[in-house]
Amino acid sequence: MKTHTPSPMASATVATKTVATNTGATRESPRERSMAAHPSASHLKLRILVTTDADLDSVHIHVHGCVSPVSIHGLDLLVRRASALSPDTSVILDLSESQAWDSLRADLQGPSILARLQPTLSAPGRLRLRVIPPPD
Repeated sequence: MKTHTPSPMASATVATKTVATNTGATRESPRERSMAAHPSASHLKLRILVTTDADLDSVHIHVHGCVSPVSIHGLDLLVRRASALSPDTSVILDLSESQAWDSLRADLQGPSILARLQPTLSAPGRLRLRVIPPPD
C-alpha cells in the first residue's frame, strides 16, 4: 500500500504563512513568533564597531542595538580580547547608542563587568575599563 508523504518544502511553506481570522485580522504562525523572539532576530542583534589607535593605547568599542542576557556574554568576550592587546591598553565600552533590558542595567556598569571578567583575565589588575552607559 502506497502512502503519500508531503515534501519538507511543502510543509515549510505552509508553516510560515499567516492565517486569516474571521475578523479579517491576520495572526502569525508559531514558527514566525519563535523566529521573531530568537536572539538572532534583527531587532535584537548588536552592531559593534571596534576602533583602536596605532599604538594600541586605547580601544573604543561602540555598541548599537539591544543588549540582552544572551548578548552580554559577547560583550564580555570583546572587552577581554581588547584588554589582551597590550598591557597598557585602555578599553572604552561605549553603550551610549544602545538599548538594554532594564534587568541588565546593573550588569552593564564597570565594576560588574570587571567582576565577571576577573576570573578569566591573565593579569586582572591591568584591565583599565571605562564604560559609557546606555541612555535611560
